[in-house]
Amino acid sequence: MSCGHSHMIPLPPMGDQSQTSRLADELAMDIHLGHTPPGAPLREVEISEAHGVSRTIVRAALQRLEAQGLAEIVLNKGARVRVVEPASMDDMIELHVELTSLAARHAANRASPAQLARISKFANMLEHVAEDVGPVEEFQHLRVGFARALFEAAGPVLAERLRSAAPVVPHHAHAMDDVRTGPGQAETAKLAGAVLKAVVAHDGDTAAKAAERMVRRHAERTLAKPRPTPRSRTRTAA
Repeated sequence: MSCGHSHMIPLPPMGDQSQTSRLADELAMDIHLGHTPPGAPLREVEISEAHGVSRTIVRAALQRLEAQGLAEIVLNKGARVRVVEPASMDDMIELHVELTSLAARHAANRASPAQLARISKFANMLEHVAEDVGPVEEFQHLRVGFARALFEAAGPVLAERLRSAAPVVPHHAHAMDDVRTGPGQAETAKLAGAVLKAVVAHDGDTAAKAAERMVRRHAERTLAKPRPTPRSRTRTAA
């Protein structure tokens, strides 16, 4: 049972915190939290009115979402949340694994005390929410925060590239199913804790492997069927 308190703590900021950046972040979180599913239209007028910004700002924000791989813009048809074909999903998972592992490795070598504290905060909150089997949106919010904190600690140049290239979770219909259950939340929190432990210990190799296990586990639990690639079987068993 939930403790009754909201755990929607502020996420690490994205971009330059301009109107465009903030709007793009809000729209991205709606996608990450399942409020705007794959294929849903992203209408300029509706977004402009809902957020109180100009359509110029909306268009710029949608272009940022497109650059992140979260949206697609079709001439004369407008924008929608990106839908990824099943045949492309394996490659996207591999990219996400490599980028998250790279972030963890660099975070272990570069993270400042403040950045370590931020990663720890999200990892600890994931564990806390999992203990009470908290609301799925809160848990997913914290998962995104943990990933952002990890990317941030990888270094400023790499962090920007990672944030733009890594989003993959929203692209399939069951992306949040795994963390709707107590066991799913508990295992996810445990894997995030393993990444944190390695980063705090400044053990880049272990941090990278822990990050890979975290991403692969989520992908295999939420996709329609396991991904039986030789690389996946070998490295997951290690």
